[in-house]
Amino acid sequence: MLRRRDGLSPENLAPNLRHVIFVTHGHPDLPSNALTREGSDIARLLVESVQDYAIFLLDGAGRVLTWNRGAERLKGYRTEEILGQHFSRFYPEDAIAAGKPARLLALAARDGRAEDEGWRLRKDGTRFWANVNISALRDTDGTVIGFAKVTRDITERRRAELALHESEERFRLLVDSVKDYAIFMLDPAGRVATWNAGAERIKGYSAEEILGQHFSVFYPPEDVAQGKPQAELDTVERDGRAEDEGWRVRKDGSRFWADVVITAIRDPHGTLLGYGKVTRDLTERRRAADRLTQSNTELERFSYSVSHDLRAPLRAINGYAQAVLEDYGPGLDAEGRRLLGIIRDSAKLGGELIDALLNFSRLGRQAISVEAVDMTELARGVVAELQKAATGTVVEVTIDPLPPTRGDRTLLRQVLANLIGNAFKFTRDRPHPQVEIGARREGRATVYYVKDNGVGFDMRFADKLFGVFQRLHRADEFDGTGVGLALAQRIVQRHGGRIWADGKVDGGATFFYTLPGAGPSPSA
Repeated sequence: MLRRRDGLSPENLAPNLRHVIFVTHGHPDLPSNALTREGSDIARLLVESVQDYAIFLLDGAGRVLTWNRGAERLKGYRTEEILGQHFSRFYPEDAIAAGKPARLLALAARDGRAEDEGWRLRKDGTRFWANVNISALRDTDGTVIGFAKVTRDITERRRAELALHESEERFRLLVDSVKDYAIFMLDPAGRVATWNAGAERIKGYSAEEILGQHFSVFYPPEDVAQGKPQAELDTVERDGRAEDEGWRVRKDGSRFWADVVITAIRDPHGTLLGYGKVTRDLTERRRAADRLTQSNTELERFSYSVSHDLRAPLRAINGYAQAVLEDYGPGLDAEGRRLLGIIRDSAKLGGELIDALLNFSRLGRQAISVEAVDMTELARGVVAELQKAATGTVVEVTIDPLPPTRGDRTLLRQVLANLIGNAFKFTRDRPHPQVEIGARREGRATVYYVKDNGVGFDMRFADKLFGVFQRLHRADEFDGTGVGLALAQRIVQRHGGRIWADGKVDGGATFFYTLPGAGPSPSA
């Protein structure tokens, strides 16, 4: 039940209190005399039972007259402890020193109502962030006879707001400190609304110079004439995002090659608030790409020259050696004929080396096509060709199911051809030559391997395996150009993988390489 003190009864204040209660619950136009005495009792019970709000009355001097359960829960005082006490005890010392409690009552008396948010104190001295509403209560003559006070603990909301503010401030500081990217916002009409240090460095404008200007100022005149800036905004508004590379203009009129991403910014209802724009200066990368294109063009010319100019003397050497053998062969002894054979074989090897070098050179420039590749099928095809070409030696080959991948089918076949071909070559003198082709998963990548029981190699020289013309065995022992493994390494690297080997002298060798995964393994 509501308690009275100092001769001021709750019954006298009941009409005003009822009005306050109904205002709080969304019925401000209901007249106070609409409630009966029974309604007043219900109102009292309602106020006393509320636990999420501190709802109580103050007399005209600010002393506590009533106290509900919400007030006890929120502020920590029992009814008998707080009735008659001045409400200023809920305020921190600095607020009292500043006269805040008295000022709020004065505002409520003058305007009928005062609202405030700030720190308040519990009985145990702890603080909470409160939303406070104070309403003046008047008698029939309009004289202020007290105040109704509703307090709500919004500490968690305050913390959330502060956390959001701190997060936004950290993000703002982060954006402002970035110097390698121009990061700024545009309003819905395309005018610059924010400007960071990176934008100033890349585009040359200070914030004072560019804020409010239309972003088309960054585009070359020919792009502006074609309506490119607005077309990009239209695309972003429709699709949510647009990316572009092209020339942009600095304040001083100089041009730079830019990568630009524009993103639409919308509120929760989908209303367009503006655009976020990130610009990166790629001028140096563009120049490097141009230099590389020029270099590739020159290399292509050089490759053609090598192919044409070196092949001619090699063909001549081979042809003249053949002519000597045919015309003067009967007059030569066995050693002479052997030497002519070496000359012809050397000329042939020179041609093969030229072909290998050209293939190695072209691989760094040619585009890679990407498609799904069945690695099991690819390996079976390579093995079938090698077995058909083999003479006298039967190699036992085991092919495990290989996970598929995505890449250039022709180039990936070349990797397998080189690795499996080497395995055949280096096991041919073994009594029971064996080759195993398999794979295993390592995270998101797949490790493929080709294992043999051949002559192996000394791991001290493993770093030489993938060098051009690097050989660990004599040419008279095992034929080859010394380019195959270098070519395999370049192909694997261009697919985003790596290649390595493990071996032991007379203990066989295993070559591993990784490729991106692309789904479950095919059936064997």
